[in-house]
Amino acid sequence: MPSFHFGIPLMSRAMSRDWTLVCRNLARTFESLRRQTSKDFRVLITCHEIPNVDTSGLDVEFILADFLPPSISNETGKIGNDKPAKKRLLGLSLRTYLGEETYFMHLDADDLVHPSLVEFTLKDNNKSGYLVEYGYMFDCESGKVAPMGGDNTPFWKHCGSCAVIYLTLNDLPSDTKDKNCYFMQFRRHGDYADIAEKHGRALSTYPGFMAAYLVNHGDNDTLNRGKVGVKTKYVERWEIADSSELATIFLDFPMLLDFT
Repeated sequence: MPSFHFGIPLMSRAMSRDWTLVCRNLARTFESLRRQTSKDFRVLITCHEIPNVDTSGLDVEFILADFLPPSISNETGKIGNDKPAKKRLLGLSLRTYLGEETYFMHLDADDLVHPSLVEFTLKDNNKSGYLVEYGYMFDCESGKVAPMGGDNTPFWKHCGSCAVIYLTLNDLPSDTKDKNCYFMQFRRHGDYADIAEKHGRALSTYPGFMAAYLVNHGDNDTLNRGKVGVKTKYVERWEIADSSELATIFLDFPMLLDFT
């Protein structure tokens, strides 16, 4: 039976606008992991400093980055991106915990996963991987939520926490310079399905709404890249107003009630 790993590349304190907020967002992500109906998983976090966040009930390993955090360009004013390097550290660390095979989900430190995600994956065990087609976008500022998938934009087009990849030892980076292994091919989330199919491991679509993407909470990569406006407009256009549907969503993702 394959193992299951979540991998979180955590923003550094130096990059954050509000480190306390970054830790609070991570705490909500951890809470969604505690609610998993299967506890058979491990959480790997690459970071520059260990956050002050409760990890009780979870199997968490913090992996400290051995390089300096990004700086702000004097020419453009933009903040550098160390997520690829931190992802590579995750791949190297997986070699320690892998065994023969694992399912791996890149998870941003402010996203939430449905309680059944790990259990469904390990029971179905398709040896290829899974794609999150259906999910929710939640605007933390307005408290509004919108569906993704089906007749709307699929979840994986907006959010990087959108795929679970099947991996063997040969799929992982061999050193810090290895950028071409299967694991490191998953750079842009919009390309995940095509990459897996190209390698003969077409991703199956999860049958339900398996994740929630939080926007407008104040400090994340989307904000740094100036893309919040597009997300806000999406939620406003497709807002769910039905009270019974909202009740079901909050039952699966009670952490969202922090913003309502």
